[in-house]
Amino acid sequence: MITCEVPGKLFIGGEYAVLEPGALAVLVAVDRYLTVRISPVAGTRRTVTTAPAGPEPVELVRSGTNVVAVADDPAVTGALRHVLAAVELVERYAVERGCALLGFELDIRSELDDRGTGRKYGLGSSGAVTVGLIRALTRLYRFELDDDALLRLALLTALTVDSRCSGGDVAASLFGGWVAYRAPDRPRVLERLARPDTRLVDLVERPWPLLSATRLPPPRELRLEIGWSGEPAVSSGLVARLRAGVAGNPAAYDRFVAGSNACVAALVAGLEAGDDASVAAAVAAAGALLRSVSELAGVIVETPTLAALRHAAEALGAVAKTSGAGGGDCGIALVDPAAAAQLHRRWRAAGIVPLGLHVHQELSMKGDGQ
Repeated sequence: MITCEVPGKLFIGGEYAVLEPGALAVLVAVDRYLTVRISPVAGTRRTVTTAPAGPEPVELVRSGTNVVAVADDPAVTGALRHVLAAVELVERYAVERGCALLGFELDIRSELDDRGTGRKYGLGSSGAVTVGLIRALTRLYRFELDDDALLRLALLTALTVDSRCSGGDVAASLFGGWVAYRAPDRPRVLERLARPDTRLVDLVERPWPLLSATRLPPPRELRLEIGWSGEPAVSSGLVARLRAGVAGNPAAYDRFVAGSNACVAALVAGLEAGDDASVAAAVAAAGALLRSVSELAGVIVETPTLAALRHAAEALGAVAKTSGAGGGDCGIALVDPAAAAQLHRRWRAAGIVPLGLHVHQELSMKGDGQ
């Protein structure tokens, strides 16, 4: 058996702007995990078991060049979108490399949501499951791909499911720790993937223009604290509403993207230099930019609860902001460790749950039989 434990993620800076080609973001992987287990079986029968699709294994079969789920309920197919895309792409890659298709049993389990209620924290379950599937399947086939090639294959999977995703969650879950991410030109990538003369091997094994992901050092002294608002958010809906809200003022949106990229570049430089003051200033500026563009678009990114999260941190001399698309889910703070306990008390008093998460530094990969 091959076991892949994949961490969740949170955005530190670059939200919304990172949807533009070449735009920048910084994310962090956190120690809540999604686990993918894969066991080889004789023949070519493939099954997957995952809670969103129900308690029983679902068989996957080929229909032409596509991989589909054998299920009467369309909701099962919807729940398995990332699985179907990952299996389809890895098998296409295998065929191009002259490999026979393999049978397997997949099992996917997640700890990225609230254990008691099942409500989502916003830790990037889609990105985590994509990374876990790609890692597990490529190990099953014994493909020797470095992290950059795995990132490209995982991004192709994610974009096949949702062409609007930034891919930042994929990069954070794959690389671990603090990650600087530069977005590719997603429409161009998908156009190349759809062309009948495109070899997937070339798309996976050759660099893409603009795309990059690199590990960063953490802040020297500041501690990352994460608070959960208790309010679920749907990032795709927020993204669409924000873009629609600024459609009449493209110059203002362009200024937001440029400002966001400048903030993230300053954040990366501060982390690389070990300059916590610059890091804090960049995070504060990134949060202010998000609030300004959301006001322009008439979309609530910072809810009253997330505003209370930020104000509680600022009262202690820390910096804080929403993480991700906002509208709920989590906020992050960078705080002096000596003030962390007091921050937690203030958050709880405001109805915010300190999650007690830590930065995940290195992806846990277990080999056969472990």
